[in-house]
Parts: sequence; C-alpha cells; structure tokens
Amino acid sequence: MLNAAKGSGGEALLLLFEILGLVFVLLAVLLAFLFAFALLSVLLVRSGRRVPFPKFSLFVLSVLHEPLRWLLTPFGSGGGGDLLERVAISLGNDVNFRDFVNFPLTERILILPQCLRSVECPAKLDAFEGIKCVKCGRCEIAMLKNLCDSLGIRLFISPGGTFTKRILMQNRDKAVVGVACIPNLYEGLLLTRLIGITAQGIPLLTTGCVGTSVDYEEVLRRLLAR
Repeated sequence: MLNAAKGSGGEALLLLFEILGLVFVLLAVLLAFLFAFALLSVLLVRSGRRVPFPKFSLFVLSVLHEPLRWLLTPFGSGGGGDLLERVAISLGNDVNFRDFVNFPLTERILILPQCLRSVECPAKLDAFEGIKCVKCGRCEIAMLKNLCDSLGIRLFISPGGTFTKRILMQNRDKAVVGVACIPNLYEGLLLTRLIGITAQGIPLLTTGCVGTSVDYEEVLRRLLAR
C-alpha cells in the first residue's frame, strides 16, 4: 500500500513536470512569434508598407521594447532605441490618425519644445502657459502661433517634460500634436495612450538643447489634417 502511494506520488510529480515543460515550450513559441511579428512590423514600417494589425503591433513593440531595443542597436542611432522608437511613433500616428481628424480644429492643441526657439527669443516663462510666444519673428514659431490663434488651436511651448505631462493631463478631451526629440516623443505618446488622448507625434530633425529644427510642413499637415 505504501509502495502504491509512492508510485502514485511519483507519477503525479512526473505529470507536473510534463505539464510545466509543455507550458514552457508554448511560452517559448509564443515569445518567438511575438519577436518575429515585431521585427516584421519594423521592416514593413521602414520600407513604407502597411503593417497588419497595427494596434496589436504597437502593443507588442511596447511590451518587448527593451529586448527589441537591444536587438536593434546595430541598426539604429541614438543609443540603439532610435529605430524602434521611430517605428513605434509612426505606427502610433497611423493608429490614431482616423480618430484625430474627427476632432475640430478648436479641440486640437500643439505642443512644441522650447529648444525650437531662437537663441534671441524674448519670450518669458509662465507657470501655467509655458513659454509665451510674443510673435517676434525670430523663429518659425511665430508663424505657427499666428496660424493657431486664427484657427482657435491652443499652442504651448513646453520648457520640459513635467510641464508637458501637466498639459496633457489637463487636456484629455483634446487631440494633441506633439513635437520633440525621439526619446521624449516616444515617452509622451506612451502617456497619451495610457490616459486616452488622441495624438500625433513629429520628431525633431536635429536635436539638442538649443537651435533644433523640425519639418514645419509636416507639423502643419498633421495639425490641420481633415
């Protein structure tokens, strides 16, 4: 009787190991599939082709961000995450675009980084409004400010990430166009997805603390999209 109990216990333990082994194999297969799907999405976006299941692809890229970032390091710049984050930003724009264009212009806001300003910018910092453009004409922001004022679009010049997050939290019912360097833009768009804001992101062409640049035609195209 004791031997029978030992035998049944051994069989149960063996069965448990078999189940755990099967689960491990299934998880490994699933992980391999997700990595393959993520890499395929990156290749498709880079080649300008349409990605199947873009929402799912964006989710996978977010979940596997760190290992994919490491894997794609030889193919990107900016510390290895540049390629992956550019793809995620592009996918996010595509996923959100249809909803974005349904917002009237008066329910859209534009957030620019302070580094786009002229080094001779006379604008002052306001704790609630950010850097308040005085339309001096020393940089292209004056053109955007004039246009936004005429169309009822709110424009913010953000002095930093903390201010940007506060503006996003205060404008959850609005559609947002954000301009920033790749790392900050990626993090900002992650936040918009978490809090349910429809957003479009535009990376800077050149980066740094001052004297940066952006494709202003692309800013206008996305901001005014119908």
